[in-house]
Amino acid sequence: MTGGAPAIDGASRIYAVFGDPVAQVQTPRLINAIFAAAGRNILAVPFHVTPAQFGASWDTFAALDNVAGIGVTVPHKVAAARRCATLTPTAEAVGAVNSVRRDADGSMHGALFDGTGFVLGLGAGRARLAGARVLLVGAGGAGRAIAHALAGEGVARLDLLDLDPEAAAFTAAMVDAATGRPTARAVASAAVDTVDVIINATPIGIKGDARFPVPPAALRPDMLVADIAALAVETPLLRAARAAGATTSDGTDMLAAQIALIAGFAAGLPAGEALGR
Repeated sequence: MTGGAPAIDGASRIYAVFGDPVAQVQTPRLINAIFAAAGRNILAVPFHVTPAQFGASWDTFAALDNVAGIGVTVPHKVAAARRCATLTPTAEAVGAVNSVRRDADGSMHGALFDGTGFVLGLGAGRARLAGARVLLVGAGGAGRAIAHALAGEGVARLDLLDLDPEAAAFTAAMVDAATGRPTARAVASAAVDTVDVIINATPIGIKGDARFPVPPAALRPDMLVADIAALAVETPLLRAARAAGATTSDGTDMLAAQIALIAGFAAGLPAGEALGR
């Protein structure tokens, strides 16, 4: 590092980060420090890639020899998984990825660390998941990963709220298969009075004008409220939860817990092995 900027030369490799939106993404800021500290000549760079641009962008980066891989955020996690040559067991079960490694032959290999990052990022709050009644809004790539991780934490019930009924049904079946009992169900509305934990796994609060389907007045001090959309800015959900006295967690907590795992995978280590630790 020179003057705070990464040293870039002809041997540098790029770890592209795809998202729509992408301005809020913190991966480059966090992961570049890990790459530098470990002596890896890899540089993470954000790219604003819309769904319409995704296929062409993926093909372009997959074809470039100095690309180490692609970090994947909303809304591309499911689409990216479908294009990978191989998936880790968690990514295969969920059907989504958040980190893709490019091998020397151009093949792309996907892993998913969102679920692990989410539960680790809760810190002491993780203990509150066992036996909890959980409302999860969003059954896309990140939501599925979190749901899969919640299955391993012993939640009592998982309500899934998503605009896509097929996504909610897929996620419920995945969770029930993991727990071996009826645990998850798709719901059409949020029954907030019967839940202990609320999780937002959608871009609500950072993109568009949609409102989170839980009114601020329904939030309670005894709740755990997590919003993974909250990175560079505070979302209305987290603002209301903090005003209500609830325990909160944001996307920064989740990302910080998994960033060394993402760095390790991008640098060629086995999935689940952190870089520099």
